[in-house]
Amino acid sequence: MPETFLILLAAGILLAAAISDPKQVTLHWLRLAGILSLAMGGLSLYFLLSRGVVSDAPVFFQRLQIGQVVATLVLTLAQLAFVQIAWRKTQRTFAALGFMIGILAGTALLHDMMLIRGSAMNFPPKLLAMAIQAIACIGVAAMCGIGLMDMLLGHAYLTAAKMTIDPFRRLNRALAITMIARAAICITGIIVLQNWRPVYMLWGLHGLLIGTRLFVGLLVPAAFVWMAADCIRRRSTQSATGILYVAGVLIFIGEIVALYLARETGMPF
Repeated sequence: MPETFLILLAAGILLAAAISDPKQVTLHWLRLAGILSLAMGGLSLYFLLSRGVVSDAPVFFQRLQIGQVVATLVLTLAQLAFVQIAWRKTQRTFAALGFMIGILAGTALLHDMMLIRGSAMNFPPKLLAMAIQAIACIGVAAMCGIGLMDMLLGHAYLTAAKMTIDPFRRLNRALAITMIARAAICITGIIVLQNWRPVYMLWGLHGLLIGTRLFVGLLVPAAFVWMAADCIRRRSTQSATGILYVAGVLIFIGEIVALYLARETGMPF
């Protein structure tokens, strides 16, 4: 599972760079986004290549997984290259493309692991199962990537005296919206899918992890993000950055647990 989480983190970091106004943030922050995404994608490729053959999937499908991860890395390199020459709009385009390909890669890897575990069999319609997995992957990527880069954007204000507060407010608002969407999809998914095609012993086997995902990964970070928004409104960027650091740690814990639960149950946690 490390390769799945890492490529989704790489995609989420590119998403944060794509949704931020490139004219308002510094090139240093955009460069940092590219470097972090490249590092996470490279680690994902390493784990993917070193794990060997772990499923009965066709060779073509396994090569496609590797190709998608490599494509994400290539697009990240393009984003970095255009940041270096200050082509802000062009790097934004490559960041958005890298996010989309990264999600495809993460979804394919998650689907492969679910086939191994047998959890994908809970939902026979293949298109529906893939859609659920894609939703889970988008959520993990967005929460982790935006949460990390939101905190690092706060750090950028220590040296970027000319940067306005708008990009910080915009990225923090995107994190809050993503968090609300994640909570709604998670709760709705549990209720609807468990009533439609129940997962055997869902609460008995995974109750503790579900509680951790909801409380540690969503409820508590939501309070911290709200506190950070208040600090940003008061232009207290250092306080907001410290609060987002704690929120980011909790978000990472919650999303790792959510990815594990998605693999084990087939639900979009």
